[in-house]
Amino acid sequence: MKKIASIIMILVATFVFSNSLAFAGDNGKKVEITRDVIVNGTEVKKGKYTVKFDEQTNEVSIWQGDKLVAKANARKGQRKTKAVTTEIMVVKRDNNNMLKGIILAGEEETILLSDETVNVTPQ
Repeated sequence: MKKIASIIMILVATFVFSNSLAFAGDNGKKVEITRDVIVNGTEVKKGKYTVKFDEQTNEVSIWQGDKLVAKANARKGQRKTKAVTTEIMVVKRDNNNMLKGIILAGEEETILLSDETVNVTPQ
């Protein structure tokens, strides 16, 4: 009986560990963009999106479901405290709202978009 219990515990631990690895790379957060914005030359309409930051390439990507909407070079800036709410930072340029940053609720970092362009191929 102890042997069966040990095997079950090992299987459960393996399942939990493998699921945590599967989700470890997915750092997407839900964001509601309340106005039309320009991200790296692409217009992003107001709505609900998933924002992901890739630490290896220093790129932020904005997804609507499984469709890549926009991608831009970005970096993370450290905050003193965790953000209470999600906020977007917009700069008005040539009558367009340019997305300059995203503060994600519960995070101690701000995603700051750069003006450099990133090529985006439709998915």
